[in-house]
Amino acid sequence: MAVQKLYESQSKLFQPIKVGNMQLQHRMVHAPATRLRCLDNGLVMTDLVKEYYKQRSSIPGTLLITESLFSGAKSGGFSNIPCLYNDEHVEAWKPIVQAIHDNDCFVFIQFWNLPGELKVDYLEDQERLEKVTQGECPMDPTGLPAALGSAYSICGEELYVDKFMTKQDIQEHITTYTEAAKRAVFGCGADGVEVHQVNGFLLDKFVLNGYGDKCDPEYCGSLENRARFCLELLESVVNAIGQERVGYRISPFSDIWKDKDSFEAHVFMIKKIKERFPNLAYLHAIEPRQYWNGHVHITQEKNTLIYKNLWGDPFITAGGHDRDSAIQMAEQENTLVAFGRYFLSNPDLPFRLKYNLPLNKWDRATFYTKMSPKGYIDYPFSKEFLDTKKVE
Repeated sequence: MAVQKLYESQSKLFQPIKVGNMQLQHRMVHAPATRLRCLDNGLVMTDLVKEYYKQRSSIPGTLLITESLFSGAKSGGFSNIPCLYNDEHVEAWKPIVQAIHDNDCFVFIQFWNLPGELKVDYLEDQERLEKVTQGECPMDPTGLPAALGSAYSICGEELYVDKFMTKQDIQEHITTYTEAAKRAVFGCGADGVEVHQVNGFLLDKFVLNGYGDKCDPEYCGSLENRARFCLELLESVVNAIGQERVGYRISPFSDIWKDKDSFEAHVFMIKKIKERFPNLAYLHAIEPRQYWNGHVHITQEKNTLIYKNLWGDPFITAGGHDRDSAIQMAEQENTLVAFGRYFLSNPDLPFRLKYNLPLNKWDRATFYTKMSPKGYIDYPFSKEFLDTKKVE
């Protein structure tokens, strides 16, 4: 059955664009989304996760940004979060990346660092307790009790352990992050990596003064000092894999640290990054109408365009977009739109949006269902998409 093209299919949203070294066939991006389909030791469930990304790379020329991976043993603490700091992790991700490439699509692997808290049940067994007592726990600039409380939990698992972050700790993080980026690109075969300065996590916490002056003097106090960690990390990663293989994500409207200078901080960061790394693959910014910590934040008078204008091209916007807002945003020069919930519930999302087809509704109860295929690989493709595959 032929699918009738609609007027909207001529929107820039559905037109090709070059991002970094990649020639994409449209401007709809799979947004990074934590899903907990991973073993407790950080080893991804390859067959399950491969099927998920294989489904969502069903439209050739799509860019997929993965869920966040921990770059090192001291980066995290959540159970069921994937990691990429040893050969076993690399071997588990290789088939996933290959499945995406087999569908003529592209993949950037995102890395993150917790802002210092560990989940409560991290201390439930002796092996993990030894890791904590030996210093193998997430780093935080403060050494103070967790500032976020219940604001940082997944499936009710709360985090709490903090450790003061020395200059040596910071350099160690930069090294492990860089090694993980090299594993992603040269080991797993990914097209690039995304650096995560988002929603109050470690890099964001530095930039937004989430710790006051309780840190090494070189990395706290003035905005220039607070930005140093991120810029040094970016420089190290770029030197290792190339600017065109690196994207950068920010959440300029997040109020986790309630920094009164948040706007100035993000403007400073964007200008510095653009000045030092003009060929970075993209800037990825979250809109103020994001869904975060159980609440929908809608601020009509604010959007990410001011940051897009500072940055230039290419630019990815994410957070609460539907088809209409995506089409509108894509009219901006060299702008892409990332989808999270709609992409997880619609494996053929770019096809559905292009032809204005009904969308599957997501099941929020399965977002963080550990190691389960339910609500992960069982969302149906549209009949119209399946019909086109029959014709082929």
